[in-house]
Amino acid sequence: MKNVRVYCNGIRKLIGLVIIVCVVGGVLEYQSLFAKSTNNQSSEHSPSYLENENGQTYGSVNEDTPVELLPDLIHMGSINGIAGYVLNKDYLSELSRNVPLYDVEGVNIIGSIRIGAKNLNYPKNKNGQTYGSSSDAASPEAEPELISAIGVDGTAGYVLKKDLDGEQPKSPQDAIAIQNNRSPDGRDIPLYDVEGTTVIGVFHVGGK
Repeated sequence: MKNVRVYCNGIRKLIGLVIIVCVVGGVLEYQSLFAKSTNNQSSEHSPSYLENENGQTYGSVNEDTPVELLPDLIHMGSINGIAGYVLNKDYLSELSRNVPLYDVEGVNIIGSIRIGAKNLNYPKNKNGQTYGSSSDAASPEAEPELISAIGVDGTAGYVLKKDLDGEQPKSPQDAIAIQNNRSPDGRDIPLYDVEGTTVIGVFHVGGK
């Protein structure tokens, strides 16, 4: 009878051990599958760029591609059937200028391409107008709609870019006429609050 009890206890321990092994094995298998699934999802959202012989990544990008996901060489077209790439640092330049266009190895220059200035993300007021300092813009075209300015009495506010630029000529004859009609003392334009609706002062343009 004693041997039977010992045998039964041994069976129970063996069954318990088998159950523990199965549970642990199932948990490990689930973690492995979850990790693989997570890795696959991450790889779907991260671009897989190729590498040239010099270890530089290269490929095409979209306008909204995050800076940290840009390759070393960015495809910008082709010349005589040869794919052309610009360096990452040239692509991110804030200046509007001509930059070298390289082959896929990033060594041989096959031409040049003009890189436009990147637009700054100026904040917008409740009316949807951008506002800020014109000194932060890389070019006149990138200036905000409301440009920060100090009025004639020292009041800080904003002037409309279109008011600051004034009337734009549409022909050489228009340019001459505008120049002839321009006051040597300059002109006054409204100084607005940040919403671009309330006039809070006067800003003087031109003159001495």
